[in-house]
Amino acid sequence: MSQLLEVASKVFLEAGYEAASTTEIAKRARSSKHSFYSRFPSKEKLFLAVIDYRTSKIADQMSTLLKPEEPIRGVLIAAAKELLAGTGSVGHLALVRLVYMEAPQFPEAARYLLDRGPDRGLNSLAGYLKQQVKLGRISIKDPLLAAQQFAGLVIGDAQHRALLGAPVLGSKRLIERRAETSVDAFLQIYPLVQRA
Repeated sequence: MSQLLEVASKVFLEAGYEAASTTEIAKRARSSKHSFYSRFPSKEKLFLAVIDYRTSKIADQMSTLLKPEEPIRGVLIAAAKELLAGTGSVGHLALVRLVYMEAPQFPEAARYLLDRGPDRGLNSLAGYLKQQVKLGRISIKDPLLAAQQFAGLVIGDAQHRALLGAPVLGSKRLIERRAETSVDAFLQIYPLVQRA
């Protein structure tokens, strides 16, 4: 299944949604038409599956880093680096551009991208922050709003610039620097609780 979605991703990103051919995708994936259409009865369903496959990887990877027992700053820096690397990758940017272009005619694709990517990641982070509040390690009244603010600090204008083709965060050092300074700014807004 993942091989088929990789092939479909490639074809959609090469040709665009409208010009992409499910016959071509099935051929490249070496899948029989019967097997292919039993899984994906329409191009729309296949495109939604590609969105889910590509975006949930980023959200899931970030979620694995949210370890409640580890120091908050280190956890948030690791999550920020993952978020920057994932949302700034060439493949992700190409997918986002494609969904933006198709959104007026295919609004479900845009909703799916938000639901399976950013919203899923934000809910995960909000759950982690809520857990840290319960443990008495940080003071946050609205964990979901705090998660949204965290993502804003981390991604900022970087993704918009990258979507327009501007070189952004091209090195590991720049990603680390942005992650650390964003987390430090976040912890100024929501300071850690000092133990007596």
